[in-house]
Amino acid sequence: MPVHIKTNREQISSWVPNASAAICNLLNRGRGALEPPIRSQVFGAERFAQHGRSLGKTHQAKTYTRNIFRSSTAFFPRLRENIRVLREAHDYIATQANTGYDVSPAAVWLLDNFHLVEAQLEEIHDGLPRRYFRNLPVLLDEPLAGLPRVYSIAWAFVAHTDGAFDERLLGHFLSAYQETRELTLGELWALPTTLRVVLVENLRRLAERIATKKAARELANLCCDDIQTHLPEQLDELLALLNQRAVGQVFLVQVAQRLQETGSSQTSALSGTLDDTAPSIFDLTPWLKWLERVLPDRAAAQAQQPADQAADNLSVGNAITSLRLIGDADWSDIVAHASALTRVMRASPIFAADREDTRDQTLHAIERLAQRSGHSELTVAQTLLQLMQVSGEGDKEVARAVEGGVAVDSNQMHEVAGYWLHGAGRPTLLEALGLPSGTALFGLHWRHRLAFPAYLLALAIGTVGLTAWLWSRYSQVMTTVPLPVTLQVLTLLLLLFPVSEAVVAVINRLISESVRPKRLPRLALANGIEAQHRVLVVIPALLNSPAGVQALAHRLHLHYLANPQAHTQFALLTDPVDADTEHAEEDAALVACALRSIEALNAEHPCETGGSARFLLLHRQRRYCETEQRWIGWERKRGKLEQLIAALAGESGLDAASAFIDLGSLSSLQKDVKYLVTLDSDTELPPGRLKDLVGVAAHPYNQPQLSADGRRVVAGYGILQPRVLTPLPLPGAATPYHWLFAGQCGIDPYSAATSEVYQDLFGVGTFTGKGLLNVKAMHS
Repeated sequence: MPVHIKTNREQISSWVPNASAAICNLLNRGRGALEPPIRSQVFGAERFAQHGRSLGKTHQAKTYTRNIFRSSTAFFPRLRENIRVLREAHDYIATQANTGYDVSPAAVWLLDNFHLVEAQLEEIHDGLPRRYFRNLPVLLDEPLAGLPRVYSIAWAFVAHTDGAFDERLLGHFLSAYQETRELTLGELWALPTTLRVVLVENLRRLAERIATKKAARELANLCCDDIQTHLPEQLDELLALLNQRAVGQVFLVQVAQRLQETGSSQTSALSGTLDDTAPSIFDLTPWLKWLERVLPDRAAAQAQQPADQAADNLSVGNAITSLRLIGDADWSDIVAHASALTRVMRASPIFAADREDTRDQTLHAIERLAQRSGHSELTVAQTLLQLMQVSGEGDKEVARAVEGGVAVDSNQMHEVAGYWLHGAGRPTLLEALGLPSGTALFGLHWRHRLAFPAYLLALAIGTVGLTAWLWSRYSQVMTTVPLPVTLQVLTLLLLLFPVSEAVVAVINRLISESVRPKRLPRLALANGIEAQHRVLVVIPALLNSPAGVQALAHRLHLHYLANPQAHTQFALLTDPVDADTEHAEEDAALVACALRSIEALNAEHPCETGGSARFLLLHRQRRYCETEQRWIGWERKRGKLEQLIAALAGESGLDAASAFIDLGSLSSLQKDVKYLVTLDSDTELPPGRLKDLVGVAAHPYNQPQLSADGRRVVAGYGILQPRVLTPLPLPGAATPYHWLFAGQCGIDPYSAATSEVYQDLFGVGTFTGKGLLNVKAMHS
């Protein structure tokens, strides 16, 4: 007959029938001994630096190919296992707490913050997807062989801080580590997610440790509740099972405490007995002798438990607090200070003046080149800087550093990292790195060569296909009444027009949704818009009523409050309404109303830089228009902008000097205005967006470069305009028609990039009358 081998649960139940399934599962010896918490000697800054240098010397790592790396599968399955064990421990502790048992402070931390722990699984998967994980260098030596090198760094940091997150200590640690071993940019950006992984690992160990010890004490209580039915020696096998889970001593300490309580209660009962009805006294001597044998140093074991509990309380509290702090930390700043690549690239003054997202684009482009070429990221960066310095030697006289940014000339294009990483200099950089440059040269222009034929082909196929389908359906219906051939051809030709419109709309929408928007580089302008980037913000409008004038002045005031820049003027660019005569009765009153509004704004917000007023009124008189047969402002809105640009550029043609009525200081433009921002009367300019627009326009990579005849922009941008964005509908105003045709709605079109079909595919766009204009480029 086959021999029945008792399961772990059956063995525990044979000794303690009242043991629950949760206790049996937590004490299952098949799970092995409890793993110790990730906890070691706590280091200060100097000791951390020493440890970082020594750790860097010992780490041997390599970036494997994807297929080879798939053999290492310990990382993500372990993460899922950690979450499962955490849930199991949480459920058991919650059950104990709900039934009235006391729980430790560490258990209370887990109960109160378990939602934060569960949220880490999603954070980790979002922050460290498998494809990104595969590109990280992995360790070759045990005990963490096959795991990312940054995992070992995070493990060491958590162990020697007891799970407490400290940006300063982390910076010391990373800087010291990189004195002996360079970390890639990808590893540094993987660090916050990897720290979360290690903290979850530590919480799993602590939670399992707390719950399992709690289960061992509960099992001891159940044994002592029914102690008279057992002999001490019968628990030796149970003790051996618990020792395999490393909780045998916890069980024995609880048994000792219960025996002590039982002995005390028996003594009290015996001393208080005065008659023959005294209860029988249970002999504890065999149990005490057994306890002396299996727990020789009972006092030390009893003293150790509060110390372990206090350490666990601190570790759990630190881990949960650190999970919050990691999410709140400014990792861009941490990575920038820790990255050797960033420190090397700061040798370029233009890179140092770039905004954070532009720096990230540059650094990630270097990272991709390093992976492709097999060189280190520092080697690629140094090669790039050498090319920038050699090519820029002849342009040093035009470069001048300024506080908060860099004033540049178009000749400084060679000193911009983007010129070599994405632009015309990329083949030279690839050749310097030993990579083939022909494919890069092809890649720079392939879209411009093939985009137009491919676009027309898609339109033709879509139009012909949809027309053929519609015609076939029509033919099936009209078989009984055939049309003449001439009428059929005419009908087919007429059908092409609405069909082509629908196909164009669908294809344009598909392209806009699928093509990744190109983010233009931009300067940080840390100290705001400087004098060399002076801006004039105007609202072209008509003076039609006093209420309309007040609304225009209020809108201008809002633009200033949202973007209070020192070297910026705000103006109403106005015309009188069309009329049958050159002058109308209400003209003077409307101009006077506008003047009062502008004077009030200047009184409330005077210009700190002196000179011209901050708020201006630029008003024109009517001219007779032959085509309209009326008196109007010359060429209306386009004419106003053309004359204003001519005046800003210092041109005397087009009556630029006298185009606007002389109103003294209220119509006096500042000198050297570089950019003109034109907005409609209902256009929003959210806080900080004016500086962002100027930061894009002022970047040397975006500077407009004109053709030989000076009539066309061949590189860079003379106009920057945000997309037209439908505002959020008012409550109750959303309709299916609005949903279908409005597209994406919002309140800030300036803060997000979007794809525009003709700009992305053909390099041209349509000016809608709103945006930032480079004065010199537009004038040319």
